[in-house]
Amino acid sequence: MSYGGAVWLAVQEDLYRGVSSGSGRKSTSSSSSSSSSTSTSSSTSTTTSSSSSTNPRSSNTVKRISEESRNCLGGLDDYFLSQGFHFSRPCLTFLIDYIKSRMRKDVFRPVNDTPSIEAMTLATLYFYAHGFLPRKITDMLGLEQTAACEAVNTISKVLADMSQSFITFPGSYNDRMGVAQGFKNISGIPNVVGVLGYLHVKVTPPPTKESLYLNAVGYHSVMVQIISDVDGNLLSVEQCCPGGTLEKAVWERSNICKEFSSFQHGQTWLVGGKGLPQSRHMLTPVHRAQIKTSAARRFNAAHSEVLSSTQHIFGCLKTRFQCLRDLGAVQANRLEPVARIVTACCVLHNISKKFSVPLPREPVLEPLHPVQEVRKDGEENSLCCMEETQEDMIEMCFGNAGDEEEQAKKKDVEDMPKQNKAHS
Repeated sequence: MSYGGAVWLAVQEDLYRGVSSGSGRKSTSSSSSSSSSTSTSSSTSTTTSSSSSTNPRSSNTVKRISEESRNCLGGLDDYFLSQGFHFSRPCLTFLIDYIKSRMRKDVFRPVNDTPSIEAMTLATLYFYAHGFLPRKITDMLGLEQTAACEAVNTISKVLADMSQSFITFPGSYNDRMGVAQGFKNISGIPNVVGVLGYLHVKVTPPPTKESLYLNAVGYHSVMVQIISDVDGNLLSVEQCCPGGTLEKAVWERSNICKEFSSFQHGQTWLVGGKGLPQSRHMLTPVHRAQIKTSAARRFNAAHSEVLSSTQHIFGCLKTRFQCLRDLGAVQANRLEPVARIVTACCVLHNISKKFSVPLPREPVLEPLHPVQEVRKDGEENSLCCMEETQEDMIEMCFGNAGDEEEQAKKKDVEDMPKQNKAHS
């Protein structure tokens, strides 16, 4: 996974400590609420309890329903869990327990109603999986439609807050070199610790800002900067912006860019597209007009192979989380709700990979967005040092060895007629 085993074990230890400490508060769980969804449940409970004082049968019925709803997950078969939520039972159990633990510990969100947290989580995951939340699902989970919509907002915030635990960039030298070895094995490029791409999610823009959201493909979207490793784990997710924003501007405003600029991640590379500025930490393809050697051509082929992995990753995200195909209307100057949902889905993507949860169907590759190469004449001198560094790496890793291989193949082809003649 993108984070070390020690981090994962610490997360699990924190989870089960929270669950065990919360078990002693079940007797008072019905007396508190946290949000619109739980306040609806509380008011319903108050009305029911007042009527049950005069109707013992009603009291028994409410008690029985409460006990049954205390484990929504237990009443659903594995096939429905896979098709309805796009997760396996062990993964869903972990998610629900972890969210319960987080919400109990959050003093600003004091939810102690265990059944409602489980129902809220499942409603949110169904929305992520399909992009809509039908009445039959909310009825099955015992949620009013309004409360279910509030649940999506609440659980999305909880999941997005979990990103620091589940989306982590390799921090130590050994972790970086482990990631780099994976990239070197498939591409031959050394010291690469991530491939950078931009996920575009379709939205309906504010009427006065449509041009800001129009991307290069021709539809309105928000874009999120994502860095991933060779196995498809997400290492960094940030900068939710209108889809028409230049990739160069998004990168330069990001926290991860500042970290690389201050050498926090050592002498390592990121692989990026031609819309990004070349720097001592960003490997971009060699410009077509500057390709003068076979080494440069081989490097561009290897670079393209690594960069195209983002198509598969983004396709996997939109296959498991259909909501990322269209998130609907965006309010002016309020990208936070959309950003939370995208980040939450990215957190769930990493968790699903940890649990080896298969996709519900074959992913459709996300098309690469065409970008204009950004380079001003006045920048050429300042980039000279960076270009020499990249050229040195290309010559070292794709030069002589590749030329010798090509010469060997050429020699084999030339020797074939001689061998055939000798046999005849």
